[in-house]
Amino acid sequence: MNPEYAKDMLFSPLALQNITLKNRIFRSATYEGLGDPDGHPLPKLEQTYKELSSGGVGAIITGFCFVSADGRAMQPHQCGMDSDSKITSWGKVISSVKKTSGGASLFMQLAHTGRQTRHEATGMPVLGVSSHQCSYFRQKVRVLDNDTILRIIEDFAAAAFRAKEAGFDGVQIHAAHGYLIHQFLSPWTNTRKDRWGDKTLFLENVIHAVRRKCGDTYPILVKLSAADDTSPGITLDSTIAAVKKLEELKIDAVEISYGTMEYAFNIIRGACPTDLAMRINPIFKSFHPFLLKSWKILFLKRYLSRLIKYEDCYNFKAAGAIRKEISLPVIPVGGIRSLTDMEECLRTWRLDGVAMCRPFICEPDFAERIRNGISERSLCVNCNLCTVYCDTDEETCCRQKKRRV
Repeated sequence: MNPEYAKDMLFSPLALQNITLKNRIFRSATYEGLGDPDGHPLPKLEQTYKELSSGGVGAIITGFCFVSADGRAMQPHQCGMDSDSKITSWGKVISSVKKTSGGASLFMQLAHTGRQTRHEATGMPVLGVSSHQCSYFRQKVRVLDNDTILRIIEDFAAAAFRAKEAGFDGVQIHAAHGYLIHQFLSPWTNTRKDRWGDKTLFLENVIHAVRRKCGDTYPILVKLSAADDTSPGITLDSTIAAVKKLEELKIDAVEISYGTMEYAFNIIRGACPTDLAMRINPIFKSFHPFLLKSWKILFLKRYLSRLIKYEDCYNFKAAGAIRKEISLPVIPVGGIRSLTDMEECLRTWRLDGVAMCRPFICEPDFAERIRNGISERSLCVNCNLCTVYCDTDEETCCRQKKRRV
């Protein structure tokens, strides 16, 4: 490998349909744990984005933001964009970041959890495409009726318009990881017999609604799981078919991930700190200690056997297969840890950029360190302590870094 050639590719501008990014490095959506109880961003989030932008990334995608109160996640400090009052608070964050830092483009990720939340978090019935419960959240699901589906589509559009008003350069529609749009895409959850049984119809309508609100030139990214762990579920072939429809809608790019929250560690891979999770996760904490101990004895080994072993660049193959079928830019996320990985992504697989999450939790300036020749590999060891703590009321940070300080 020629490191300088790899860096030249990596730090060259990326021209999308409606925006040009200063380079090809994306900070993938990362739950920050920096929202107040109503979902307004806390002041510290501004500093987080400043560090990332001055640290050299070309684009920052926010942690998932709820578009409506019934689509909140169980994380207590999730941010949202469900009301006009949030335009001002987000606007202050974005204005400050753009004035004082390194020129990264900012995208808000918009999400509705669907069945992947808890009644205790939303104070409302848990909604879903069908009555099929999530094996992780174990909540009774109220099936969405047509009027509610149409309302949620407009919630996505209204949230996107607020993001535009706040100064975001674009939005990313979260259609991955088992959240509501993923639930429409998957035959595991979408068993409907009405028109919404068309697996891509909901996502297509969300994009059309965002276009109506924000205009045809406002940048839209979409995040998809190329496949998941259910049967019948989302497959690479069904994802390719879905992306071909998105290409017709002239979105700006797709980010390719994997999986759902039913086997959450297959999304991120690496260590699975189960004892810690059982001690701090609110779902496990709600169990009687005897039941939790019994589950661990009877079922933990079987659960762990379903987890996929970590390897670097684990979504490259799927992203590459998708890219061969379309002209739309494709950005993989998952296990990208080094300059060598990034060159492989751009040159071998002919993909358009790289997205990372945990490396930027560990080193917000990782991109700049690569550009300046200080580092060629992330310090992230995939311990996943940061991931487990995302479900608590603590902000997201690198726990290994805390130990080193």
